[in-house]
Amino acid sequence: MYKSINSLSDDSKIWIYQSNRAFNDQEVGLIKQSLLPFIESWNAHGSDLNASFDVQYNQFIIITVDENAHSASGCSIDKCVGVVKQIETLLKVSLFERTNVAYLVNDKVSTFKLSEAKAMIANETITNTTKIFDNTIQSLGDYRKRWIIEADQSWLKRFFVTA
Repeated sequence: MYKSINSLSDDSKIWIYQSNRAFNDQEVGLIKQSLLPFIESWNAHGSDLNASFDVQYNQFIIITVDENAHSASGCSIDKCVGVVKQIETLLKVSLFERTNVAYLVNDKVSTFKLSEAKAMIANETITNTTKIFDNTIQSLGDYRKRWIIEADQSWLKRFFVTA
């Protein structure tokens, strides 16, 4: 059952799918047309799931389930992944590539390959205050508080030289 993302509890489970490129407005509309009916009817073992979704920065699909009422089961999660894969195919994007790191530059999303992290920091493309997206978060509360964090507060901190 679709709920406003703002009405779901902080301990709601979250999945973040980062696209390898920005979606245009038409594609955002298609994503919403695909996800809304799915979320409306999403259930686990016959019990409706209180769930929501959002598209952020035209590059991230956020899906969340408030498991206080009913937990998402393996089968229900598989169904969700199936819908996301359909979106991926429809839009010809990659939503499951986990080696791309997203960061903000003038409120626009840019990405780099995980293997390029040291070089990006060495040439100061990424600084300690660069805003990084932490797509590894597990809860809606973490999404609200720390999805976007400064690079030196992320896993990248190990690459910054300290005096």
